[in-house]
Amino acid sequence: MYQESSRNNSSLTHDTISVSPPTPPASGPTIGPHNESSHTLDSSTTVPEKDDRHASNIPSLSTFRLLMAHIGAALTLFLATTDSTIVSTSLPSISSDLDATSSQYTWVGVAYLLTQTAFQPLYGKISDLVGRKILLHVSIIIFAVGSLLCGLAKTINMLIVSRALAGIGGGGIVSCVWVITSEIVEERQRAKWSQALSVTWSCSAIAGPLLGGLFSGASSNSINWRWCFFLNLPVCLVGALVLSVSLRGVNFQKNSDLSCRTFLQRFDFGGLILFMGGTSCIIVGLNFASERGWKAPATIVPLCLGVLVLAWGGFYEARTTRQSLFPPTLFSNFTAVLILVITFLHNVVFNAGTFYLALFFQAADGYTPLESGIRMLPYSLGSSLASIPAAWFIGCWQKRTQDTTGQKLVITTGFLLSAVGFGLLILLDENSSTVLQTVFPLICGIGLGTLFHAPYQIFVKAFDSSEIATVTGAFFLVRFTAATVGITIAGAIFDARTSRLPPEVYSLFPDSSIDYGKLHSIFPINLRDEVLHLVSLAFQTVWMVCAPLLGIAFLMSLLLRTQELPETTENSVKDFNAKTEKSRQASAEAQV
Repeated sequence: MYQESSRNNSSLTHDTISVSPPTPPASGPTIGPHNESSHTLDSSTTVPEKDDRHASNIPSLSTFRLLMAHIGAALTLFLATTDSTIVSTSLPSISSDLDATSSQYTWVGVAYLLTQTAFQPLYGKISDLVGRKILLHVSIIIFAVGSLLCGLAKTINMLIVSRALAGIGGGGIVSCVWVITSEIVEERQRAKWSQALSVTWSCSAIAGPLLGGLFSGASSNSINWRWCFFLNLPVCLVGALVLSVSLRGVNFQKNSDLSCRTFLQRFDFGGLILFMGGTSCIIVGLNFASERGWKAPATIVPLCLGVLVLAWGGFYEARTTRQSLFPPTLFSNFTAVLILVITFLHNVVFNAGTFYLALFFQAADGYTPLESGIRMLPYSLGSSLASIPAAWFIGCWQKRTQDTTGQKLVITTGFLLSAVGFGLLILLDENSSTVLQTVFPLICGIGLGTLFHAPYQIFVKAFDSSEIATVTGAFFLVRFTAATVGITIAGAIFDARTSRLPPEVYSLFPDSSIDYGKLHSIFPINLRDEVLHLVSLAFQTVWMVCAPLLGIAFLMSLLLRTQELPETTENSVKDFNAKTEKSRQASAEAQV
């Protein structure tokens, strides 16, 4: 899920649209209080390239210390990103063990993503106030405490609350890791060093379902799904120690223009509350729909309230004098609005597919959690690796055309391919062959994987460099919100369809909701076949919603306007690089 935003940052190293993030003069790191590199040069000063490190306030860390810092960063980043998908294959076991209802089943995944999204706009400002390292270590502690409470949870409600707490820490880890590692590396070397974090993010997308399945499917009573969370504790400790030692003596300067008072006066708390409040109301309404029906007041009231609050939030954002989450110029830019919509649809489908494809393999096919994680590899591995050739293609095409037609081709192709893939998923049922269950998810994964970078590249090109920080935060806020909404929508659809199961099925699971991982053990056989068929139809309904959403995004992507890139003269290249450097830095500070 959320997963995706960081790839966006990493991909910028493969093409000429973006370069590595710069170090802001007001917040660059220094070693020791008296190091000469700690002074700030005037923005108009011309600095020779050999003095680039001095001008950017980048500390002279040895290669070994840089390596250790990136190892520590990769360890903590791996945990924070893996935690968003590790429950995808273990949820059936968790639901059965803690007697979760169908709506609570969804909230185990949603809670982590929701708090990670809600706190995302705050991380950059808070790091300027208290310092990068302090916020990172506090985030690691919050994440570790949340993980510990998840592992000790005795009820499903305690698990959901603990997941929400872990999400607060996980979001801070992701944000701080990217900012810190960009600020300790010389600009010319950032592309090389950033690959470590890019590979880490891709590996987490693959490892999450596998680790969740490994622990949930263990035959030992002492090893179970709780170790999905207990495992975070020693890794958090090692990562924090490695980061502390490798960054010892490195002082990240705070923003001298920012204080608690100015932060409280300028930050758009009202917009954030309205945006997240409206989104939360819609999520709650969708969850109530599965339990109380779509016509129940408990469903209709939150849904309508959520829409009204979001509309009010849009009205407020257009008129607020604070540093708004969504600047007014964004909504008057056709290309930007188009990109936000298709990005939202992309992430809705991606996360719905991640969670409910894993459940399909356990429910319809009877695979163990570990086998389900392995069956997910075509989808997760395809989406992780597809971004690499997409970035290469964009870079090569861009050199020829000097415009964004390469990005547009990748976007339209990705949506078309993924729409076809999810359309093919509709054909899968409990009797489908292994070949089809491998090829169809692979098509979906490749199509979705090509869409993690190109939309953002077109998005930032549509704005002036002075607006990059704000619009980048808005972009990732929409992306993270879509991840949360995607799981919720898929859960509401699936629960509505499975409510039609024969009544005698519920008598087989008297103390909890239906354990979809044990459907193949139902007897008599005719009842089992009927149940498996109805469950397969429920999954098909989810794909029937996902495929048209991708089709709509494909049609919208055809309307994207081609934007010219600067001519490759020395001055224009410098000007363009200055804008893309701000874009990369803003991306890191916003989340990536």
